Amino acid sequence: MSRGVTDGIERVVLMGYMCSGKSTVGESLARRLDWDFVDFDVEIERRQRRTISEIIMSDGEGFFRDLEADLTREVAEGARLVVAPGGGWIKNPELLEAIRPGTLSAWLRVSPGETVRRLLEDSLDRPLKDHPDPIGPVTGMLEEREGLYRLADLTIPADHRSAEDIGFELEATVRMRNGAYR
Repeated sequence: MSRGVTDGIERVVLMGYMCSGKSTVGESLARRLDWDFVDFDVEIERRQRRTISEIIMSDGEGFFRDLEADLTREVAEGARLVVAPGGGWIKNPELLEAIRPGTLSAWLRVSPGETVRRLLEDSLDRPLKDHPDPIGPVTGMLEEREGLYRLADLTIPADHRSAEDIGFELEATVRMRNGAYR
């Protein structure tokens, strides 16, 4: 992860529920800005040498959340980073505050119906994918977390939008807030 100081925004953190596009938008935005991209789930799996599911099954969700908190503190020291934490990261809003100075936070807001559509089309093993009717639990979880997601600096409607389109919008925001197109 890069270290250094830029004027204004040094990091972008993408928030949202599973299948909101954090990873694909994050990759697009990082490429556009020529910044590093940190996908928390991928980085934690790499460091632990096991999947998130395996971590949670063997050590519990609390241990996984501790790993997320440690990684948050680490990226808060870096610059020129686009960060995609897991969907439940915001359940600990202190993590957003820890990373906030110099960080633009963006909630990728996706409707329950679009979330379920993406979930069923996703090739990854995800919670609720095998649920007989995932719309109820997805809606409940989104409603439960909405107040936390609203802590983001920006809300980006993400239904039926490409990662490139959202990445372009965020790139323009970062460059404008940093004072110039660099």
